[in-house]
Amino acid sequence: MSAIPYSSFMNFCKGLQGQTLTTAGGLAQFTLSSVQDNQLEYIVQSTGKTRRSRQEWIKKILNHYAITQSLRPVDYVDVTVNASYILTLMKLYIASYGKS
Repeated sequence: MSAIPYSSFMNFCKGLQGQTLTTAGGLAQFTLSSVQDNQLEYIVQSTGKTRRSRQEWIKKILNHYAITQSLRPVDYVDVTVNASYILTLMKLYIASYGKS
């Protein structure tokens, strides 16, 4: 199955910093506030709270996607509760670059 390379994904995300996006489930909006080498940081618009996804969780989601090819948040509940943010970014990545 196709995998999204971690470094390529993170570089793509850097171009989205400051943008307000809608989660993969369509239920919430968030702003991608920071992209570092080892984590993504989001601000949930409805609460103003900051959420973070560290490298290990991002890689787990990318690896899970490589196996399942699913972009549905429900398929990631056993991986992390913040999957919908990463899945949103993955959808945008795939729309721009394809499945790698």
